[in-house]
Amino acid sequence: MPSPERPVHTGVRAAAMPVFAPLFQPGTEEVTVRWLTVHVPVAAEVSDAVLPQGLTSAAEPTVGLWIAEFIGAEFHSVSGVERRPSYLQGGLSLRCRRDGGADGAYALLTYVAGLNHGILGRELFGLPKKQLRSVTLDEEAGRLRFAMTSALGEPLVAGEAELGPTAHAAPAPDWFRRHFTVKAIPSAEGPGTDGPAFDVCKLVEIPWRMTDAAPVRGGAASLVWGGGSSDPLHLFAPTQPPSARYGTARLGIDYGKYLADVEPPHAFGRPSWG
Repeated sequence: MPSPERPVHTGVRAAAMPVFAPLFQPGTEEVTVRWLTVHVPVAAEVSDAVLPQGLTSAAEPTVGLWIAEFIGAEFHSVSGVERRPSYLQGGLSLRCRRDGGADGAYALLTYVAGLNHGILGRELFGLPKKQLRSVTLDEEAGRLRFAMTSALGEPLVAGEAELGPTAHAAPAPDWFRRHFTVKAIPSAEGPGTDGPAFDVCKLVEIPWRMTDAAPVRGGAASLVWGGGSSDPLHLFAPTQPPSARYGTARLGIDYGKYLADVEPPHAFGRPSWG
């Protein structure tokens, strides 16, 4: 019988969940995108109600609806490069301001079709990601049809855009270069303790780099928002006709930076499982 003072070595290493599971490692992203942005002017009072502490409405409040095919996504971390199959993704970002600097974009919602590709953005930056049932981004005869359907089968948005020559250098607007999120991690002790309800609740800035790889086209757009309580996108009713730009580009997302501790923002919509 072995001595209790000496460990027994069997040649088998102990195994446990790492601090960062493989999909959640801190890193950066490089990807080719087939990208559509629809610019939707919205009312200032809607923008003011949605933006979190630390951000204010832009002079021209605008929601940027984006839908894109991510092609050959590469996630770079200390363990190497992880490549993903192509997938479709979409989201809404609200034009905003921060401390008198250049306009930026507050990420309202981000949607992923099918398997949970690109999970890094949620774990690292707090991007509010939800799964979709389907995404449409189809070009035909100089027009683009786009749509997103929720995991519950509810329409989130559907519309069309004209595709003509434009002078834009990239399919995403310049204000997308400064993306903001609120990264909120609830306390394991719950809200009824003496401590805060959230262990982390910080305003984060995420730098984007987008360079064009093909001519950017665009023109007038039309869309219909869904009206479900889980995703109340109908709140962003256009105050003027929307416009669109579309093209292929190279997108790079680097590490972000924490700007300030903030109060948890109000919930956008209500969860529903059926």
